[in-house]
Amino acid sequence: MAIDLRSDTVTRPDVGMRSAMAAAEVGDDVFGEDPTVNLLQERVASLLGKEAALFTPSGTMANQLALASQTQPGDEVLIDRAAHIVNYESGAGAALSGLQFRTFDSPVGGFRVEDLRPLCRAAHYWLPRTRVVELENTHNGRGGEIFRIERMREIGEWARTQGYRVHLDGARLWNASVASGVPLHEYAACAHTVSVCFSKGLGAPVGSAVAGDAETIRRAHGFRKRWGGGMRQVGILAAAALYALDHNLPRLADDHRKARLLAAAVERSSRLAMAHPVETNILIIEVVDPDDTPVAVVEALKREGVLGAVWDDRRLRLVTHLDVSVEDVEKAAQILIRVAG
Repeated sequence: MAIDLRSDTVTRPDVGMRSAMAAAEVGDDVFGEDPTVNLLQERVASLLGKEAALFTPSGTMANQLALASQTQPGDEVLIDRAAHIVNYESGAGAALSGLQFRTFDSPVGGFRVEDLRPLCRAAHYWLPRTRVVELENTHNGRGGEIFRIERMREIGEWARTQGYRVHLDGARLWNASVASGVPLHEYAACAHTVSVCFSKGLGAPVGSAVAGDAETIRRAHGFRKRWGGGMRQVGILAAAALYALDHNLPRLADDHRKARLLAAAVERSSRLAMAHPVETNILIIEVVDPDDTPVAVVEALKREGVLGAVWDDRRLRLVTHLDVSVEDVEKAAQILIRVAG
């Protein structure tokens, strides 16, 4: 079997998770009567220190619900140019909510208030209204980089003085918390709304959640139904997420260690270089030789039994997760050195 390092979304439910799903108590969630969903939503809200949370089929929906619930069509979102919401959500902010994204480049460790101040608009009726500042932690496009908590706090405080809302795309916030030691609720306190994902590092087959104050989540619930996200006996999926929180959260540190093993192999290669330092479980790797391509490297790895992903015209991505062991990663590292040495 191939060693699949394309993403931490490729994990499959283990026996314990499948048993939890099979045994889940269920009800009709559209009526608010699925006890397992309700338990998950209460658990997530508590972990993040928020009033309420809402279970969603995907991280994209969780992010878009947060934006829609805090804006009006024509509003503007200040957002990092490399953010997931900008690049990998099919233009949903514009298509579903009529939002305008004002992008900027973010420095290492996350942007600062001084990066945002020049983007502020005057309150003229002919200008779009800036409404939301978006954060991402960890940052997928920057190799799983952790957004520094002191910067997040600074931005959160500043945004409130400006009357802006803050949304945190925390699809891999679990990884940031485990790697940094900063509790989840401290990260979440920097934002009005937070999305989290269960189907990446935590290994559930599907599902995310968005959390915030009760009124915002009430609005999000309405949008979820409008967008086709109303689900019925979905406790079988919520049970997988609860199992993941109980069993797979602390072990994310193992994925981070495995990523560092791969990074060490990259550093031994003359053809490859790390595009970003490894802080969590994602490696963005640059192909150094101008005559070489990420496609060629990924194809060579595939022939040797290692699956990676082409990131762009000069970079590829490898991601560690719970379905690859240390032995798998050590083998993948040896193959990487052999293929791209």
